[in-house]
Amino acid sequence: MFKKTALFAAALVGPAAMVGLAATATPAAAQESIPTATVYYTDLDLSTVEGQETLERRLVKTARKVCRMDERAVDSYLPSSSSQACYRKATEKVDGQIAAAMRDQEKAQRYGG
Repeated sequence: MFKKTALFAAALVGPAAMVGLAATATPAAAQESIPTATVYYTDLDLSTVEGQETLERRLVKTARKVCRMDERAVDSYLPSSSSQACYRKATEKVDGQIAAAMRDQEKAQRYGG
């Protein structure tokens, strides 16, 4: 049985081969750690709207956590500009991650996974 997850990378630089996204190292980014988190969806039926919406909520919630959107900048009620940029980049890819997860789940079902 296949165990599939959507790999979630908050700071995205390039595409990965499997479900989800990963970052490729560049000289500027090599010194920074790129926050990532794993979002599980094996319990969801992604052929349904409900399953897709649940995965989207999980991805967005994880983006908020990984990008530290609940931490406020000094002397502000808002998250830091780096947190906001991280969140924007991460959530831009949510639709693509859901589509990849749907393809992956369909393939696993087709081939007995």
